[in-house]
Amino acid sequence: MRKLNLPLAGLVYFAILLLWFGHVSIVFAQPQAPIQDSAWLPQSRLFHETDHLSLVSSNVITVYLPMVYGPPPPRKGVGAPVSPACVDQQTLQASWYLNWRINPDPTCGAENANKFVPRISGVFDEGTLAQAVTNAQASGWLIGFSEPNLPWQGNLSPTQGAVLWRQIENAAIPAGVKLVSPSPNQYDPGQSDPYGHQWTWAMVDAYKALYGPKPHFDALGWNIYKRTPTEIQTYLNARRNEALARGYNVPFWILEYGGECWNSSKNGNTSVMTSITPWFETTPWIDRYAWFANRITGAEPYAPGWQSCSLINPSTGAPTSLGQIYVGYY
Repeated sequence: MRKLNLPLAGLVYFAILLLWFGHVSIVFAQPQAPIQDSAWLPQSRLFHETDHLSLVSSNVITVYLPMVYGPPPPRKGVGAPVSPACVDQQTLQASWYLNWRINPDPTCGAENANKFVPRISGVFDEGTLAQAVTNAQASGWLIGFSEPNLPWQGNLSPTQGAVLWRQIENAAIPAGVKLVSPSPNQYDPGQSDPYGHQWTWAMVDAYKALYGPKPHFDALGWNIYKRTPTEIQTYLNARRNEALARGYNVPFWILEYGGECWNSSKNGNTSVMTSITPWFETTPWIDRYAWFANRITGAEPYAPGWQSCSLINPSTGAPTSLGQIYVGYY
């Protein structure tokens, strides 16, 4: 409970207003006898019975209000490429979701519009960009390209990304929409493409060469799958240092994370979740995170054999053992 001391002049107003919210107790102080031995005090400093209360007692009301807490900040999310995204988001006690599209999951009602963060990927036309920005206004955020460094995913050169990003900025910023940078995957440069996890910085360089200033990012997006929690922490700390060196003191959004999802015989996913998720929760420069993914059968072309990372059992709709752990974070 909080205790508030208010001047008597506000008594009537607050008594009427605050009785709606909690118990209001009012204490009236009584005027004290005038000060007798006052010769040594200036007359302007004296308290008179007719128009003042003594310093010992004062007119106050004591108001006791219940502590009312708002909803938690939208920190924990879920990657939900398949329906029903909002059912799973609520089952997992997540605050938001992404589905790698510009439109929300069709099974979600309008009341869930602010739980969805759209993502724009690849080459797009003017209508697609306009729709993405419109949908982003509910949550206030729009996410950039997914794994643009990989030829079989986003497949964009840094220069292509810079040109497209300029278009995104010109549409989103005037609309009051904040921007999350593209998120490359965790491969080292040269492992599967020339840039690997340095693709974002290569795009920054290309953007500066084309337009002068650096691109606008309100947050930096990253994807990370590793065998051990230590590897994930090392990777993200390195990216944080790179971001600061380039003048981006902005929060990170972890848009995909997991262990060895592709190796279903491994149990490293539990270790990654139970060690890394609390670290996300307590790391001040990590604002949001989303496990991949809500439902995985292992037959999906984008996640073959990845069923060990599924948070929801696709057959029953109930949380898997991994999903039950994820429910506990908030």
